[in-house]
Amino acid sequence: MRPVCGIVAIRSADGGLDGGELTAPMADLRPRGPDGEGTWVSPTGRAALGHTRLAVIAPDAGRQPVAGPDGTVRLVVNGEFYGYREIRAELRAAGCRFRTGSDSEIALHLYLRDGRRALERLRGEFAFVLWDERRATLFAARDRFGVKPLYYTERDGRLYVASTVRALLSCGAPARWDTAAFAAHLQLGLPPDRTLFAGIRQLPPGCHLIADAHGTRVTPYWDLDYPPAGELAARGSLDDHLDAVRERTDEAVRLRTVADVPLACHLSGGLDSSAVAASAARHTRLTAFTVRFDDPAFDESAVARRTAAHLAIDHREVASERAHFADHLRDVVRAGEMVQENSHGIARYLHSAHIKKAGFTAVLAGEGGDELFLGYPQFRKDLTLSLSADARDKADRGYARLVAAGLLPPYLRTLLGTLGFLPSWIVDRHLAVTQPVAALLRPDFAAELARADAAAPLLAAGAGLLAGRAPAHQATYLFAKTWLPGYLLAAERLDAAQAVEVRLPLFDHHLFDLVRHTPPAWYDKDGTGKYPLRAAMRHRLPREVTEGRKQGFLAPPMADDDTLLDALRERLAGPGAGDDPFFDPHAVRALLDRLAAAPPGQRSGGEKLLQLVASTAELADEFGLTTAPSGQKGGNGG
Repeated sequence: MRPVCGIVAIRSADGGLDGGELTAPMADLRPRGPDGEGTWVSPTGRAALGHTRLAVIAPDAGRQPVAGPDGTVRLVVNGEFYGYREIRAELRAAGCRFRTGSDSEIALHLYLRDGRRALERLRGEFAFVLWDERRATLFAARDRFGVKPLYYTERDGRLYVASTVRALLSCGAPARWDTAAFAAHLQLGLPPDRTLFAGIRQLPPGCHLIADAHGTRVTPYWDLDYPPAGELAARGSLDDHLDAVRERTDEAVRLRTVADVPLACHLSGGLDSSAVAASAARHTRLTAFTVRFDDPAFDESAVARRTAAHLAIDHREVASERAHFADHLRDVVRAGEMVQENSHGIARYLHSAHIKKAGFTAVLAGEGGDELFLGYPQFRKDLTLSLSADARDKADRGYARLVAAGLLPPYLRTLLGTLGFLPSWIVDRHLAVTQPVAALLRPDFAAELARADAAAPLLAAGAGLLAGRAPAHQATYLFAKTWLPGYLLAAERLDAAQAVEVRLPLFDHHLFDLVRHTPPAWYDKDGTGKYPLRAAMRHRLPREVTEGRKQGFLAPPMADDDTLLDALRERLAGPGAGDDPFFDPHAVRALLDRLAAAPPGQRSGGEKLLQLVASTAELADEFGLTTAPSGQKGGNGG
């Protein structure tokens, strides 16, 4: 397998590529793949492919780009395809001859046999680019949930595709802010096809891209297709469903334990990572790593320690101290190519560094449980709208008062008018970020944010998969199109910067296909949330895990660190403050003064705003971002 790797591809309709165009992006991709690299340029000069690799399976085999039987098709892959051995056997029996021992090559042979329908057979976390010389066609695809990144831009008649934004910038793409994308982030999260960099797009999860003589086209091949609410009645008994959840989870985990290097796992005190660890321990030797925070309000290491002992697996704790967070904010922004809103990104980055130093490159983690099993408190609130007529009536009366008072901005009015309710996670984001951040913004951008409607294009694109669905499923769908791939799964970039591959068994589309049919009442059967997963894993885990409350992976707030406040205050006094297109220096200075006047422990209310201001500044500095047109320098003035 070739897990955390870096890929780059260039297509030139007129030819003229000679490989020199790959030098700069390949250098930028090396942190994602320090174990080797390869490049290839088509004889016609119409395509160039590059690949950097991190070896986890068959380290001495499978160099990329991989060539097809006659050399006219070439492939580069970032990620992994699970269950590949069975597919290799099937293809070999049909006469295919493999050049490598890696999993990546199955995508090439499936494409030669099935064309774009090859994606139906691929299971895992992946992004790949394939060049078909015979058809002069570039074919690219990204996994269903968006775990692996894939970005692209078009300039001067050429298409550039890469695993990182930085690699595209080194190909000559201008470093300019996409202010509309940042406005969407403040409302709902990044749109599924956008980045914070103008002109640089991401291939949405579950989509493929084709570039040929007819242009560049992006098409979905998979989506979160929840059944209509009226079709969610129980199909069989609850006990049978729990057995199926356990079996499907075990299968997803087992497939991800295949590696020729030692395997580690993330372990918190929560259900999801514990369930993955319990399942994995049945198939392989495992070492668990837990973040230990110096603030007891956020520290779950004691529970994780007891869970590891219960599972009889090796356990190591990684101390994460708030005093060092500010020192690594730039590192996290550089790796994630995204703003931050909580210190958990820094904790994750340092956690992966420790895991790598300990000699591990392949890691299992529990992300996905809250999305699949409606575990977030906000999803559970929306679940009650399906289960309780009284709750829905109460919500409708509240919505009517908000509309009558004219208190809803355009994007919330659009959501309410289309769905008939406001997803709780979006309401919470409005109250915690969208509304309070307005006081910190420059007038021009504040007006842009007030006019923006990030909901309209999402609702239009997903109309067929939102209509008639249960409120909790509608909320989950919108979450999976925005906040999940655009922010939460950006943790993959932080791991990749440390050359660590994190595998996510709960983001498995076979498991999702089972769970999506769960009757709503079963999700919260005992009032603790995520009942199907809790009950399915109950006999394997300590009661304090299966009956514990959800905490989530949050880190102690940086707002309590006077060092960060002082650093931001110093920046506001410097010449670069006037180039920030979003935040007004005077308003930010007032926020810093208010936070500094409050005692540590009572500043958490300003944490998200502080993180946004700090990480936006770091992002601008790290990538040289400007609002000026391409080829010009400058900003908004101070």
